[in-house]
Amino acid sequence: MSRLAARRLWFSHLRGEALPGPSLSQSQWSFLAEEALHHQLAALTYRRLMDGPLADSVPAAVATRLRARYLDTAFKNAVLLRRTAELAAELAKEGIPVILLKGLHLARFVYAEPALRSMTDIDLLVPRERLAEAERIFLSLGYGPLPRPDLEEYTARSNHLAKLHKPGAPVLELHWTIELPTSPFHIDLDGLWARARATELQGVTVFLLAPEDLLLHLALHESYHHGFAWSALKGLVDLDAVVVRHAAELDWTVLAKRANTWGASGFIYTTLRLVKEILGTPIPTATFEALRHDPGDEAVIEAARQHVLSPELKLPEPYLELAGKTGLRERWSLIRRRVFLPRESMQQIYGLGSSRASVYPSYLRRVADLLARRGHLLLHSLLRTRTVRSGLEREANRRRIERWIQHRSQGG
Repeated sequence: MSRLAARRLWFSHLRGEALPGPSLSQSQWSFLAEEALHHQLAALTYRRLMDGPLADSVPAAVATRLRARYLDTAFKNAVLLRRTAELAAELAKEGIPVILLKGLHLARFVYAEPALRSMTDIDLLVPRERLAEAERIFLSLGYGPLPRPDLEEYTARSNHLAKLHKPGAPVLELHWTIELPTSPFHIDLDGLWARARATELQGVTVFLLAPEDLLLHLALHESYHHGFAWSALKGLVDLDAVVVRHAAELDWTVLAKRANTWGASGFIYTTLRLVKEILGTPIPTATFEALRHDPGDEAVIEAARQHVLSPELKLPEPYLELAGKTGLRERWSLIRRRVFLPRESMQQIYGLGSSRASVYPSYLRRVADLLARRGHLLLHSLLRTRTVRSGLEREANRRRIERWIQHRSQGG
């Protein structure tokens, strides 16, 4: 219950409500900070807390940790945005338009300030017919590595070119579409470009996806592309921020119709339901009714919610597998295979000679080594402690989500 109170308070600030809440203990504040850092939402959490009614209640140690991440994000994003403007200017010289994707769009044009949304690389979208030309421009600027993969072959399976690197510069991903070409979706690229909105980034003309297209892109990235993993809560907060930022102009009817036309409605329905349930995002009920979906989409929402919010279990795969076994015979069989390795493996691990007799004592040594280093993990697995059970449930939910994605991708 103590963690639940901290999470409720945190979520109210993530939603921008900054509501007064119960006073938290030191351990609750520490838990809040750990959650914010784990989900890559520390900078946003810091700003919301400091601007809210509980600013004076935040322990100094917690405020310092979050502030450090906020300042670090502010600095890194300033570099990323400046570099993006320089790259866009190089493309503009050759008349190549560019759409800012994901973090670039969100940090600069959705959140109140760039420091509130962390990002690690530069994602740019250019017209498919100008892709090779854009790559040559960046190679002339010192990006690599060389040689480059064959463009036609690579883009047959990827929505962007092989990553471009340059010493001292952020990683660059040059996209030609917003989803994998092997995906089941029918994305209208011409429509994306026709609806894109011109704006300026540090004096350079760039384009942004229309609000409806931005939501669809982010929702597909969250669900189909990443299976509600890879900082999924951060992705849901992004969606919430877009809805709040564009509340007055979002056309939900158009969004639902476009999702249905793309063949992406099940993924969009599930993701929007999830963001509404977790963050209270104001999405009209009529939108969910208009999005084509089936009972499988409905059923996976709870699994996705638990997967997003449950902590990751840092337990090596063999121990997680052991915890999943219930019978004594199954458990002993697994332990025997994992501990008493083949003679060749034991000789390699312990640097033994070829003599068979020299291997036998090493098995006792291996048992002692494993008990000394991993005995506590073995105990957790055998007893199926609460932490382990939580990890098993999270893994079960992950597999359920994977099966749902596969089913949906096959037209189910």
